[in-house]
Amino acid sequence: MSHLKCQPPQVLERSQRFTVEMAVACIPLGDLAEAVQKEGCWSPPEEFAWQWATIAAQQGSKLGEIYALVLAARLQPKSYGTFLRDAFYFWRGQWRNKADFWMDSRDRSAQCRMLTLEMGLLAVARLEDPALAREVNRFIREMESAVPLPLFPLQCVLERVLGMAEIPEEGRRARRVVLQSMQAPGKEDDRRNLERFRPLLRPLPLAAWPRSLSWAKLLRQEFPWMEAAIGALERQQVLAQRLGVDSLRLRPLLLLGPAGMGKTRFLRRLGETMVAPTLFVPLAGANDNMLLKGAARGWSSARPGFLVEMMLERQCPNPIVILDEIDKVGLGRQNGRIWETLLTFLEPASSSGVLDEFHLGEVDYSAISWVATANSLEDLPGPLRSRWETIRVGLPQAEDFDRILENVRRDVAREYGVDTAALPDLEITVRDRLQQAFARNPRSMRDLRGVVYRLLEMQAMAERPSGRNGDWLQ
Repeated sequence: MSHLKCQPPQVLERSQRFTVEMAVACIPLGDLAEAVQKEGCWSPPEEFAWQWATIAAQQGSKLGEIYALVLAARLQPKSYGTFLRDAFYFWRGQWRNKADFWMDSRDRSAQCRMLTLEMGLLAVARLEDPALAREVNRFIREMESAVPLPLFPLQCVLERVLGMAEIPEEGRRARRVVLQSMQAPGKEDDRRNLERFRPLLRPLPLAAWPRSLSWAKLLRQEFPWMEAAIGALERQQVLAQRLGVDSLRLRPLLLLGPAGMGKTRFLRRLGETMVAPTLFVPLAGANDNMLLKGAARGWSSARPGFLVEMMLERQCPNPIVILDEIDKVGLGRQNGRIWETLLTFLEPASSSGVLDEFHLGEVDYSAISWVATANSLEDLPGPLRSRWETIRVGLPQAEDFDRILENVRRDVAREYGVDTAALPDLEITVRDRLQQAFARNPRSMRDLRGVVYRLLEMQAMAERPSGRNGDWLQ
């Protein structure tokens, strides 16, 4: 037979090629997440692939040796941490002699580099070693090519470990990882969309409590009828500082009261005076649960949850989130009910790992400060109602008129982007009439706001050079 005439080196080379090709042929199709099994659970194709790769390695094939290492690591996710680290360092330095990585007249060194990268990523996932993470990240940059999609979940772990490595030990308590993981994208377009969210895989600095209680003093001056809410928030800060907790976190607070009492404006000002990132979520009539949990990949409307987008934009894991008119949230079941998802966000036991359907990974909402407004508790589902500290908003008094009028003028100036001093001054007689009307019915500052707008516009008309000052007051 002709093969008996072959020289031993040729026989060995053919044998190596055959065993490696058999190993590759036995590797299951699909991404890495599908290939990784629970420790000790070997499916026949995976075991065959590892056995063939082991035979190739025993015959001296470097490609077979690398395959055997990676397959063994894939099949036993909790093992080989230190061994994989040492193997990564060894194989990273083996690229000088490319002849070792030729098989069947083809250069397989690029393939071996990718397998070596997988070794390094698997070692980082097991050991969470910052020094190793930096070396693996340097290796990725040296490769000058994108990390393949099957390794995407491991790349997410690398980002998290790198993020921790960049933080001084004393500063680690003041940071939080928002996005715990992301599953591998199926398409290159999905990959580009997910790349935007890589910063959330690293620990982000938590917003801190203000250094003093000056914010409470400012709010009392602007909203004296909100004393109950201001006092409750003030006590939370005092206790946190007493316990040495710097990161800002408010207990869920619901302001309950009639429309037009300034509840939403108060909460917006709370975020401003505390100098904390504040997100506003209008819930009146909202029925689509994808607003919060995101829309799965593969759909034209695919997107992450709204809060994930906002935390990325603000680079903050613990913003103040205002849920406006929570009592008017839709109770429909389109894509799930919003209030049931809110329960998950508000429950300490579940809020640290909520599945986002776009990232197919867990998001940590546990550091968020939730505040909300409602006109009534009647339509609020009981389980959701029980999650809040509810404070009834009192009515403003006649003596609060000057402060309220100044608040309205400040809002108008902000909308036009000018200082309040640039606004027209109201006639004394008009101001007196407004105050008298407010004293009779102080229930709606929203109505007062509309009247002030019209009066300012009419005053501006009267002050025109061609205008007849005072005619509009008749």
